[in-house]
Amino acid sequence: MRLAIVLAGMALAAPAAAFPRSFDGDWQVEARTTVGNCAPDVSGAVRIEGGRVVASSAAGVEVWGYLEDNGDISVRFTAGQKMARGNGKLKGAAGSGAWSSNTDYCGGVWKAQKAK
Repeated sequence: MRLAIVLAGMALAAPAAAFPRSFDGDWQVEARTTVGNCAPDVSGAVRIEGGRVVASSAAGVEVWGYLEDNGDISVRFTAGQKMARGNGKLKGAAGSGAWSSNTDYCGGVWKAQKAK
């Protein structure tokens, strides 16, 4: 037990690995529905800071997400009882992936471009 406490204390005291800041900033996102009856095309922006998706330009939409060091991204958007999830990959100043909504029974693809 004591060893576990010491190891936990060391983990808290150790500096966190720095996330590559190359993904930080605003990203313009375009989503297209390929399955179901959701809006055919939606666009907006998200903000990434320190490996976390922290903001969305869509009014009334909360966003939560994170990136791995290799650019893999997972994100969730919620608005009231509605929810959509997305995943994919960012590489350089572009990205793409898939999205789905189990509350609206639809899904599709997305692409993103980093704002300059």
